[in-house]
Amino acid sequence: MFQYNSVQMHKTPKEKRITRVTVRGKKGYKSVEIKKRGRKTLKIRKPLTRKQVRCIQRCEFIPGLFKDCMDCLK
Repeated sequence: MFQYNSVQMHKTPKEKRITRVTVRGKKGYKSVEIKKRGRKTLKIRKPLTRKQVRCIQRCEFIPGLFKDCMDCLK
């Protein structure tokens, strides 16, 4: 069974953005969490498509993977 986990944190003085990708077998999800100073945390989680899971299994770069998640948070 294929398993993959990735967590990246991008920090600026005003916010902290955490992006996660988790794949188990043929299913997986991507999530974005934004923590702003003095405000509540914004979170979104979406399933990965079959094409995205295949690209991750082949270690290929996926441009704009979190773009739709970021659009939902704004």
